[in-house]
Amino acid sequence: MKQYERGRRFEWTVRSYFESLGFVVIRAAASKPVDLVVLRGGEVFLVECKYNTGMTRREKERMLEIAEKAGAIPLLATKKKGERGFRLTDLKTGTSKHVR
Repeated sequence: MKQYERGRRFEWTVRSYFESLGFVVIRAAASKPVDLVVLRGGEVFLVECKYNTGMTRREKERMLEIAEKAGAIPLLATKKKGERGFRLTDLKTGTSKHVR
């Protein structure tokens, strides 16, 4: 399986997680400028998904800028190959949690 396919599959995993919590999730075409827009009752999250790779400083700065303009919370979802679940990190506060 190619890296793009793994990344896309991971996006669907993250999407399913938020949908299971009652959020509406929109997958952005071509993953620009974010992968997922997550909405529920006035809550807005912008999610960038990274499978077995990291986020560059420029990508992080851009996410923070877009989230600030939109009044959204910028989240980074990461998964390493072979890892169970994934990690969600709030890019503004640096707090993170593991999701199974």
